[in-house]
Amino acid sequence: MKTLKYFFKKAKKEEWAIGQFNFSTLEQLKAIVNVAEKLKSPVILGTSQGEANFFGLEEAVLLRNLYRKKFPYIYLNLDHGKDVNLIKKAINLGYDCVHFDGSSLNFQENLKITKKIVKYAHKKGCLVEGEIKSIQGSSEIHKGLPKDVLLEDIERAKEFVKKTEIDSLAINIGNVHGVYKKSIRLNIEHLKKIKREIPIFLVLHGGSGTSKKDIKEAIKNGVVKINVNTELRKAWREGLEKSLKKHEDTIKPYNILPEVILKVEETVEKKIKLFKSQR
Repeated sequence: MKTLKYFFKKAKKEEWAIGQFNFSTLEQLKAIVNVAEKLKSPVILGTSQGEANFFGLEEAVLLRNLYRKKFPYIYLNLDHGKDVNLIKKAINLGYDCVHFDGSSLNFQENLKITKKIVKYAHKKGCLVEGEIKSIQGSSEIHKGLPKDVLLEDIERAKEFVKKTEIDSLAINIGNVHGVYKKSIRLNIEHLKKIKREIPIFLVLHGGSGTSKKDIKEAIKNGVVKINVNTELRKAWREGLEKSLKKHEDTIKPYNILPEVILKVEETVEKKIKLFKSQR
């Protein structure tokens, strides 16, 4: 069984990225797995704390294990985990990776807790993603434009990476969560500096609303994992609304939901091809 770390190394060397696709419904999960199998692309199934609490950590692990019988390169990440007990539970259940988001804490406290999580996770063979500066926005459709464009403090990030021994870092290069009126543009020059100074796996959050051109440039310059959530939620809702109108005379879920899955599949396939992770 090839590990997630194996694919991160391969992606970095060959200049492509693994998509993390978040889910909170079975339709979304089926769609992600269907496309991964079709395109022979490794994928990361993401569950934020809210998504994990709704869907269930145990359920997510059991279904990942089940779907691995169809296609083995499916991995599971706890996204933006802030509750240390929930993070430990995910590790113990068999998550492949956990993201500790300590960005709301002061630097030293974030460093201290992240270091403890890394020590705990690595004993279980689980990777850890860290975050220093909070990535702006939320996984929603936003009417306006993002208020702030944040850039990673490289010297502080170097210290954080060295002292915590995290496997990957969620970076700030102008990226934000969610979809806005205009495509988000990334600061690729700052990314190049990060790549030179920080030799670990780099993660880009905000893969939904970022320009395709900048996504391609980010991958060329060291990003090996890109998180997508908002566009999947949008596709799920649009597919559901369209299908409900089309099937007004039925209450059968198995007649209504296949079109929802297809709509999410379309989004996942576009992203995988953009990230060049298909084999």
